[in-house]
Amino acid sequence: MDNIGSQPGVLQEGKPSSVTWTVVLIWVQAVTSVFGGWLVFSLALEAGSRGREFGDWVFLLTYAHMLAAALFAVCAVLLIGRRLAWPRYTVIVLNLLMLASWGAVLFDGEAGGGATMPPLISLIVLFLLSRREMACWYDNSPPRR
Repeated sequence: MDNIGSQPGVLQEGKPSSVTWTVVLIWVQAVTSVFGGWLVFSLALEAGSRGREFGDWVFLLTYAHMLAAALFAVCAVLLIGRRLAWPRYTVIVLNLLMLASWGAVLFDGEAGGGATMPPLISLIVLFLLSRREMACWYDNSPPRR
């Protein structure tokens, strides 16, 4: 008799196919977060050289982008190699924060208003990580029917 199905943490199915695509999208988010942080910082420096002053929020936003990029990179490495639950939750929370910040920028007239692109990658990653098969895979629980 095969005991594979009765051992805790051992699933009969293999890795879901969406794991690889999700990790690729998380790496794209890491790279774009670095670029976004650099872009905000360079635009603030350029505007500062023209006499316009910015508050500390610009530097805070730059550091937040860099921190998000580092967290995305660490979580992407852990999500592809191991079946840990906390990197999945971390990426979900980071994406929700990115969506909230996008909404704040969208309704703030001084920051450019609606000139920003919707965070489609965040929405796709949230959808993929929220699926039942991904939750079961990373939580080491057998799939529910």
